[in-house]
Amino acid sequence: MRRFFAAFCVWWLALGCARVPSELLRFGMTPEEVASVYGGNLLRVKSSRDSEIYVVQQPAAIPGVYPPWVSERLFLQFRKGALTGWKNEWEARKYWF
Repeated sequence: MRRFFAAFCVWWLALGCARVPSELLRFGMTPEEVASVYGGNLLRVKSSRDSEIYVVQQPAAIPGVYPPWVSERLFLQFRKGALTGWKNEWEARKYWF
C-alpha cells in the first residue's frame, strides 16, 4: 500500500508541475487564440503565400533559475490561418556577461 501511495504522489506532482503554456496549444487554433494564451506577444518572423511563422519569447519556467539567464522561444507555424505546428527552443546566456 505504501508503494502505491508513493507512486500516486509522484504521479500527482508530475502531473501538476508539468503544465506549461505550450501544453495549452491545440492544432487548428487561430493566431488570435494563441495570442490570448500568451498575453498577445506574438511576433511575426516569416510569411509566405499561405504560411506564417510567429515567435513568442519569454523567460523559461525553470524553478530556482533567475529568469533573465534562461529564455524560451516558441516558434508557431500557421497555414491558412490555423496552427499546424510549434517548436520550443531554449537559450541559456552566460551569467557573467
